[in-house]
Amino acid sequence: MRRSRHRHRHDQNPGHRILFGLAVVGVGTLALLDNLRLFDIALLHTFWPLGLVLWGLGRLAWPQPRGSGLFGLVLIGVGLIMTGQNLGYLQFHWRDWWPVVVILAGLSILTRGFFQRRRGTDWFPTSTLEHGELADIDASFSTISQRHDSRTFKGGRITSTFGGVELDLTQATIEGPEARLDIFARFSGIELRVPRDWQVVVEVMSTFGGVENKTVPPMNAGPRLVLRGEVMFGGVEIKN
Repeated sequence: MRRSRHRHRHDQNPGHRILFGLAVVGVGTLALLDNLRLFDIALLHTFWPLGLVLWGLGRLAWPQPRGSGLFGLVLIGVGLIMTGQNLGYLQFHWRDWWPVVVILAGLSILTRGFFQRRRGTDWFPTSTLEHGELADIDASFSTISQRHDSRTFKGGRITSTFGGVELDLTQATIEGPEARLDIFARFSGIELRVPRDWQVVVEVMSTFGGVENKTVPPMNAGPRLVLRGEVMFGGVEIKN
């Protein structure tokens, strides 16, 4: 089984299913009204961004331990702006406002720098323990702290966009000569902790970012952890 059985899934929350059902009903209703030509405007084309607002409200109403209210607020703001533009109330040019994304990324990095050690808070949730042979972490506008104790660890994947990830592998054991961990970080910070007998091989491309390997090379040849992927406007730190 390639994915950890203990991975938290948002669709297990009944509230998310209710919102998804409402969204599907809303899309169908708007499409039906458009086909009947009861209104002078194309309802589906005009009001579809309200789906983003509904999604954002769901993120605020049912926050997950690894989630962040910032993502919900962004979704709500984008949905309202796009709806207002479709109705002709706003003249919004996205090409003029893209630097806001960079500003949000900077604020996110600063926030994690001040509060990344505050365990058990919304800034960095309490670490969760996983047992699967593959790590599968996806952090979008959120922070995730995770520990693995698998006796047959094979690697996995970390994807982070405007987020932060802390992965502790000090209790894990690699099955075979090596394990591969793919890392894709954009405007994010990732911290890895590995056992002292592991050899870390870094094959990560960096664009306006950096990868810092602070591990102490083992005296004897041991299992290898191979890191591959790409870091853009972010950083990865590996240590024992």
